[in-house]
Amino acid sequence: MDYNEALKYIDTELKGGCNPGLGRIIRLLKLTGNPQNGLKIIHIAGTNGKGSTAAMISEILREAGYKVGTYISPHLTNITERYLINNIEIEKCRFPYYVDILKGKIEHIKETGEEIPSQFEMLTAMAFLYLKDENVDIAVIEVGLGGRYDATNVLNALVTVIMSISFDHMSILGNTIEEIAYEKAGIIKSKGITILYPQKYSEAEKVIESISIKMDNRLIKVKKGDVLLKSFGMNGQIMDYSYKGIDYKEINLPLLGEHQLLNAAVAITVTAILGDLGYKIDKENIKNGIGNVKWLGRLSIISNNPLILIDGAHNIDGITMLASAIKSYFPGKKLILVMGMLKDKEHDKSLEVIAPLANTFIATEPRDARALSAKDLGEEANKYNHDVKVEPSLEKAIKVALSLYSEDSVICIAGSLYLIGEANNLLNKGVNNLIID
Repeated sequence: MDYNEALKYIDTELKGGCNPGLGRIIRLLKLTGNPQNGLKIIHIAGTNGKGSTAAMISEILREAGYKVGTYISPHLTNITERYLINNIEIEKCRFPYYVDILKGKIEHIKETGEEIPSQFEMLTAMAFLYLKDENVDIAVIEVGLGGRYDATNVLNALVTVIMSISFDHMSILGNTIEEIAYEKAGIIKSKGITILYPQKYSEAEKVIESISIKMDNRLIKVKKGDVLLKSFGMNGQIMDYSYKGIDYKEINLPLLGEHQLLNAAVAITVTAILGDLGYKIDKENIKNGIGNVKWLGRLSIISNNPLILIDGAHNIDGITMLASAIKSYFPGKKLILVMGMLKDKEHDKSLEVIAPLANTFIATEPRDARALSAKDLGEEANKYNHDVKVEPSLEKAIKVALSLYSEDSVICIAGSLYLIGEANNLLNKGVNNLIID
């Protein structure tokens, strides 16, 4: 089996989408020797901020000299991005080796008449197997969706992290913030430690508090008031943070957006707790780790001339953060907004927030079966913006944006992560290839 054959197997033989329940992955992991049980793990759930916080924690630990495994989802370009050792992706030549192992186990499950694992369950089992084989000192594992029935929730974590909780995946997680928080809180373990991001919704925080008490879990809340923004610009921001009387000063955070300050505070708190558990992490490790962090697709400036920003904001809270960042970082700039979303997102609420900021709104669509058509998105955007253009092809939509660009403007490509991944691929080939003659 080679890399392309491995991808074909995953895409054609295993079901995608969400299929709640832990029975299938428990069975698969048992057949592979339960590799997750040999790992020291930080487990991260939440609606927004999981990936960037995982990246910060991983970088801090790497700076402290630990061998760090990281499992994230989804990927932007290549599936190998999900599996990292000290921020280096699994080799494409090695990826099919693990797919082949798990394929054999899945064939055995199929022969017994049991339900076979989903794509995400297989990919998650692969993460545990790969990180165990690599003998990592510590693993940072991001929840795929929800928490309680997510495939990653088969582990016992050193530290559990719950990031911002907001409305997303309501058809699966519930229609109220309390229901969604309950699903996210499903990763809280008995007598464990949980770090909580400052919550927008007090109802979500109350659910987390209640479950923590029930599970005899130590809950540590990161407080906005302990974070101080010193300065910011298009190259990043400088912050101070105080935790338990210890000051972390002049932290250089390369990621943009006010929310990233709080994500960084969560990451620092996690590593401080790890210090209490015996891990050797000093202030210099924290400062260097955060200073080196990279997280593509979240308020990422990928070109300075022309000025192009990409952001994977795909739910109402993410869109609100993007709108706030545009106002802060690009005051006075004309906004050319290229946007594409999935049908199951709150696109009308999102458009109400972001579309009025654009001088020109270009509706497009991601390459996914769940995509909202550019036509439908454009019709919705017309309620909030008077200069709407519709172009289903992302490549053509970017060409239109570039044709409208001037030195006093900024192009922002936002929406589905599938769209952002495709945009990054197109722009990596060179902006000049996309300029209309």
